[in-house]
Amino acid sequence: MLAYAQGNVLAFEQLYAKHKLIVYRFFIKQKLTLAVAEELTHDTWLKVINAREQYVVSAKFTTYLFTIARRIFIDFQQKKSTQCEITNKEDVLDELAQPPNTINENDETQQLNIAIKQQILLLPYDQREVFLLKQEAGFSIEEIAKITEQNKESVKSRWRYAIKKIREGLSAYV
Repeated sequence: MLAYAQGNVLAFEQLYAKHKLIVYRFFIKQKLTLAVAEELTHDTWLKVINAREQYVVSAKFTTYLFTIARRIFIDFQQKKSTQCEITNKEDVLDELAQPPNTINENDETQQLNIAIKQQILLLPYDQREVFLLKQEAGFSIEEIAKITEQNKESVKSRWRYAIKKIREGLSAYV
Protein backbone atom coordinates (compact mmCIF):
# COMPACT_ATOMS: atom_id res chain seq x y z
CA MET A 1 0.00 0.00 0.00
CA LEU A 2 2.89 2.34 0.70
CA ALA A 3 4.18 1.77 -2.83
CA TYR A 4 0.73 2.49 -4.23
CA ALA A 5 0.49 5.65 -2.10
CA GLN A 6 3.65 6.82 -3.83
CA GLY A 7 2.10 6.26 -7.27
CA ASN A 8 3.01 2.65 -8.12
CA VAL A 9 -0.08 1.40 -9.99
CA LEU A 10 1.29 -2.16 -10.16
CA ALA A 11 1.31 -2.23 -6.36
CA PHE A 12 -2.42 -1.51 -6.35
CA GLU A 13 -3.04 -4.26 -8.89
CA GLN A 14 -1.25 -6.69 -6.59
CA LEU A 15 -3.25 -5.55 -3.56
CA TYR A 16 -6.48 -5.82 -5.49
CA ALA A 17 -5.69 -9.27 -6.89
CA LYS A 18 -4.74 -10.56 -3.46
CA HIS A 19 -7.69 -9.17 -1.48
CA LYS A 20 -10.62 -8.62 -3.87
CA LEU A 21 -12.27 -12.00 -3.30
CA ILE A 22 -12.12 -11.92 0.49
CA VAL A 23 -13.73 -8.46 0.58
CA TYR A 24 -16.46 -9.60 -1.82
CA ARG A 25 -17.07 -12.73 0.27
CA PHE A 26 -17.33 -10.56 3.39
CA PHE A 27 -20.23 -8.70 1.83
CA ILE A 28 -21.87 -11.84 0.40
CA LYS A 29 -21.83 -13.44 3.85
CA GLN A 30 -23.75 -10.44 5.20
CA LYS A 31 -26.87 -11.69 3.40
CA LEU A 32 -26.61 -9.16 0.58
CA THR A 33 -27.67 -9.72 -2.98
CA LEU A 34 -24.84 -10.30 -5.43
CA ALA A 35 -25.36 -6.91 -7.03
CA VAL A 36 -25.20 -5.08 -3.70
CA ALA A 37 -22.15 -7.08 -2.60
CA GLU A 38 -20.39 -6.15 -5.83
CA GLU A 39 -21.30 -2.49 -5.41
CA LEU A 40 -20.09 -2.36 -1.80
CA THR A 41 -16.88 -4.15 -2.79
CA HIS A 42 -16.39 -1.55 -5.51
CA ASP A 43 -17.04 1.25 -3.00
CA THR A 44 -14.47 -0.24 -0.62
CA TRP A 45 -11.76 -0.26 -3.28
CA LEU A 46 -12.74 3.21 -4.41
CA LYS A 47 -12.20 4.48 -0.86
CA VAL A 48 -8.79 2.79 -0.80
CA ILE A 49 -7.91 4.49 -4.08
CA ASN A 50 -9.15 7.90 -2.95
CA ALA A 51 -7.36 7.69 0.42
CA ARG A 52 -4.04 6.37 -0.89
CA GLU A 53 -2.15 9.62 -0.34
CA GLN A 54 -3.31 9.84 3.29
CA TYR A 55 -2.51 6.18 4.09
CA VAL A 56 -0.46 5.76 7.26
CA VAL A 57 0.74 2.39 8.49
CA SER A 58 -0.93 1.81 11.85
CA ALA A 59 -1.81 -1.87 11.37
CA LYS A 60 -1.74 -4.54 8.69
CA PHE A 61 -3.21 -3.51 5.35
CA THR A 62 -6.00 -6.09 5.70
CA THR A 63 -7.06 -4.49 8.99
CA TYR A 64 -7.21 -1.13 7.23
CA LEU A 65 -9.13 -2.66 4.30
CA PHE A 66 -11.72 -4.42 6.45
CA THR A 67 -12.21 -1.33 8.59
CA ILE A 68 -13.21 0.48 5.41
CA ALA A 69 -15.42 -2.44 4.25
CA ARG A 70 -17.14 -2.63 7.63
CA ARG A 71 -17.87 1.11 7.66
CA ILE A 72 -19.28 0.92 4.15
CA PHE A 73 -21.52 -1.96 5.24
CA ILE A 74 -22.71 -0.01 8.29
CA ASP A 75 -23.50 3.00 6.09
CA PHE A 76 -25.43 0.72 3.76
CA GLN A 77 -27.35 -0.78 6.70
CA GLN A 78 -28.35 2.69 7.84
CA LYS A 79 -29.65 3.55 4.37
CA LYS A 80 -31.43 0.25 3.76
CA SER A 81 -34.59 1.19 5.62
CA THR A 82 -35.77 3.01 2.50
CA GLN A 83 -34.37 0.39 0.13
CA CYS A 84 -35.06 -3.34 0.13
CA GLU A 85 -31.66 -4.60 -1.03
CA ILE A 86 -31.06 -7.12 1.75
CA THR A 87 -32.66 -10.48 1.15
CA ASN A 88 -35.08 -11.73 3.78
CA LYS A 89 -33.56 -14.34 6.07
CA GLU A 90 -36.35 -16.79 5.19
CA ASP A 91 -35.68 -16.41 1.46
CA VAL A 92 -31.98 -17.06 1.96
CA LEU A 93 -32.66 -20.11 4.11
CA ASP A 94 -35.16 -21.46 1.56
CA GLU A 95 -32.59 -21.00 -1.19
CA LEU A 96 -29.87 -22.74 0.83
CA ALA A 97 -32.18 -25.59 1.75
CA GLN A 98 -32.70 -26.37 -1.95
CA PRO A 99 -29.30 -27.17 -3.39
CA PRO A 100 -28.82 -27.00 -7.15
CA ASN A 101 -29.74 -30.06 -9.20
CA THR A 102 -26.07 -30.78 -9.83
CA ILE A 103 -25.55 -31.70 -6.17
CA ASN A 104 -26.24 -35.27 -5.19
CA GLU A 105 -28.69 -35.01 -2.30
CA ASN A 106 -27.03 -37.95 -0.57
CA ASP A 107 -23.73 -36.15 -0.49
CA GLU A 108 -23.21 -35.57 3.23
CA THR A 109 -20.46 -33.02 2.67
CA GLN A 110 -22.77 -30.80 0.60
CA GLN A 111 -25.55 -31.14 3.15
CA LEU A 112 -23.17 -30.20 5.94
CA ASN A 113 -21.95 -27.15 3.96
CA ILE A 114 -25.53 -26.00 3.50
CA ALA A 115 -26.25 -26.51 7.21
CA ILE A 116 -23.15 -24.48 8.16
CA LYS A 117 -24.23 -21.62 5.88
CA GLN A 118 -27.69 -21.71 7.45
CA GLN A 119 -26.25 -21.55 10.96
CA ILE A 120 -24.02 -18.61 10.04
CA LEU A 121 -27.01 -16.74 8.60
CA LEU A 122 -28.97 -17.34 11.80
CA LEU A 123 -26.34 -15.67 13.98
CA PRO A 124 -27.09 -12.16 15.24
CA TYR A 125 -25.23 -9.53 13.20
CA ASP A 126 -22.52 -8.81 15.82
CA GLN A 127 -21.69 -12.49 16.23
CA ARG A 128 -21.82 -13.17 12.48
CA GLU A 129 -19.50 -10.24 11.81
CA VAL A 130 -16.89 -11.50 14.29
CA PHE A 131 -17.26 -15.08 13.08
CA LEU A 132 -16.76 -14.11 9.42
CA LEU A 133 -13.82 -11.83 10.11
CA LYS A 134 -12.11 -14.58 12.12
CA GLN A 135 -13.09 -17.64 10.11
CA GLU A 136 -13.30 -16.30 6.56
CA ALA A 137 -10.76 -13.48 6.61
CA GLY A 138 -8.41 -15.02 9.18
CA PHE A 139 -8.11 -12.03 11.51
CA SER A 140 -7.04 -12.43 15.13
CA ILE A 141 -9.28 -11.34 18.01
CA GLU A 142 -7.07 -8.26 18.47
CA GLU A 143 -7.33 -7.32 14.80
CA ILE A 144 -11.12 -7.78 14.82
CA ALA A 145 -11.33 -5.53 17.88
CA LYS A 146 -9.44 -2.86 15.98
CA ILE A 147 -11.56 -3.26 12.82
CA THR A 148 -14.86 -3.16 14.72
CA GLU A 149 -13.66 -0.53 17.18
CA GLN A 150 -14.65 -2.68 20.15
CA ASN A 151 -12.75 -3.97 23.12
CA LYS A 152 -11.02 -7.32 22.87
CA GLU A 153 -13.22 -8.99 25.51
CA SER A 154 -16.44 -8.12 23.63
CA VAL A 155 -15.02 -9.62 20.46
CA LYS A 156 -13.93 -12.77 22.33
CA SER A 157 -17.39 -13.12 23.83
CA ARG A 158 -19.12 -12.74 20.46
CA TRP A 159 -16.74 -15.31 18.96
CA ARG A 160 -17.51 -17.83 21.74
CA TYR A 161 -21.28 -17.30 21.46
CA ALA A 162 -21.15 -17.65 17.67
CA ILE A 163 -19.19 -20.92 17.90
CA LYS A 164 -21.57 -22.24 20.56
CA LYS A 165 -24.67 -21.43 18.49
CA ILE A 166 -23.20 -22.96 15.34
CA ARG A 167 -22.20 -26.12 17.22
CA GLU A 168 -25.69 -26.42 18.70
CA GLY A 169 -27.25 -25.94 15.28
CA LEU A 170 -25.00 -28.62 13.78
CA SER A 171 -25.45 -31.14 16.59
CA ALA A 172 -27.44 -33.43 14.26
CA TYR A 173 -24.36 -33.74 12.04
CA VAL A 174 -21.92 -34.69 14.78
